[in-house]
Amino acid sequence: MKILAVDDNEAHLYALGRILENAGYEVFAASTGAATLEIAGRELPQIVLLDINLPDMSGFEVCQRLKADIRTERTAVIFHTATHATSVARSQAESVGASSFLTYPINADHLLSVIEGSAARSRD
Repeated sequence: MKILAVDDNEAHLYALGRILENAGYEVFAASTGAATLEIAGRELPQIVLLDINLPDMSGFEVCQRLKADIRTERTAVIFHTATHATSVARSQAESVGASSFLTYPINADHLLSVIEGSAARSRD
């Protein structure tokens, strides 16, 4: 399964990549919204792990664009954040089509469980 991990924090992106690669996933990485949209359109990942804070646009805007594109509309989007762990952010993530919302620190086993659940729901 292809997963696109998105975070402007290099340490978080590295950690996510290691967890996912060790679990056997094909991992792509991006640190901006524009790069996310370009890679998603080209690679068509099943899952996008999307940070809310990106330097060029919000993760919410990225998710809206992914859901509006026929190529990526069924891609499961899992938001992750270290700074926006509020009910407002959770509601906004849900309103733009996210399948899950995780906050740091992220437990590797929980992350992998959420990924599998999101992938199963996106196949339905």
